[in-house]
Amino acid sequence: MSKIALEYVVPNDESSFKVAVFENSHFTSPLHFHPEFELVLILEGDGLFFCGDYVGKFKPGDIMLYGKSLPHFYLSDKRYSEVDNKLKCKSIYIQFKENILPFSYNEMPGFKQITAILKLAEKGLIFRSENKNELIIKINSLIELKGLNRILSLYFILNELGEIEKHETLASIGYENINTSKDEIFLKTVNYINNNFQSEISLSHIAQNLNMSNSSLCRYFKRITGKTVFDYLTEYRISYACKLVVNSDYRISTIAYKSGFNNISNFNRLFLKITGYSPNEYRKFSKENLECTT
Repeated sequence: MSKIALEYVVPNDESSFKVAVFENSHFTSPLHFHPEFELVLILEGDGLFFCGDYVGKFKPGDIMLYGKSLPHFYLSDKRYSEVDNKLKCKSIYIQFKENILPFSYNEMPGFKQITAILKLAEKGLIFRSENKNELIIKINSLIELKGLNRILSLYFILNELGEIEKHETLASIGYENINTSKDEIFLKTVNYINNNFQSEISLSHIAQNLNMSNSSLCRYFKRITGKTVFDYLTEYRISYACKLVVNSDYRISTIAYKSGFNNISNFNRLFLKITGYSPNEYRKFSKENLECTT
């Protein structure tokens, strides 16, 4: 059974944090975590990536920011493992501890944007590739910078990320301490789903639990999350199924049942739609990537 690995981060020589380039026929790092923040820029390659209980697609130009001890993992598209593959995957990654920032930085007005973005990074963030050319150039330039110039450049990069309004939060609210949210209706909704996703759930069940009408709950949840209640439920179930596919030897039909699906055909269809892989392909390719690092 695969386990989440603790990665020990060693900064570059004469640097307060690590900046490195990864280049290979496919991404090889297993599911891992570390006490450092991590900023990743995808230069080449595409596929799926995982963050907490999130699974989604990545492509060149995407920028991810992971909070401390947040598990993450990249799974290159299956064409990168083909025998005659001439493609490659390449990224720049920056790993840094909070102590590279000034003492009490979260109380300093000049660090307002950095404080906010690092807080949001607790669940992971992705900034999609559109219109990020200048930021990509700045991240690339970190490789050549040294000393104070490298630290200051990272400050500017984080500040710029904090000013970008369009980003996507990755891990669900249910993945971390759900009490960090103060929205009572939202909390009760995701609590109900997270506690009952393995059973049959209807919108009426959830709405009755909240003393709301079906339509009111739908509108409210969509306004808060940008997703319907059943979008969230489906993604939560598939995220759970992904973990079982990779980290267990259960039959796919058993995983479907344990993830709340009573129809194997429907499970396979939704799994393929969300991940881009069939469950068996997902198991085979993810284990090949994990085993190549052991």
